[in-house]
Amino acid sequence: MGDTQTSTNAFDFSAVKSGIESVLAVFTANLTVANIASVLGIVVVACLTLYLFYWGARKGIAMLQSAFSGHGFHV
Repeated sequence: MGDTQTSTNAFDFSAVKSGIESVLAVFTANLTVANIASVLGIVVVACLTLYLFYWGARKGIAMLQSAFSGHGFHV
């Protein structure tokens, strides 16, 4: 009757906190304005390239469809 058991349900978040801090330290140590600008430049160029390929493919398909439908071959 004199035995008291304490429940240890509390989770120790210090390991999680130190892990997140170390990951953020790695990211922020390598983060510069030049890196951000280069990533944004790559993303913009990739988006424009994909858009131009999409536009060109639609234009080419429309030209082929009009050539075979008897309306002539117009550019």
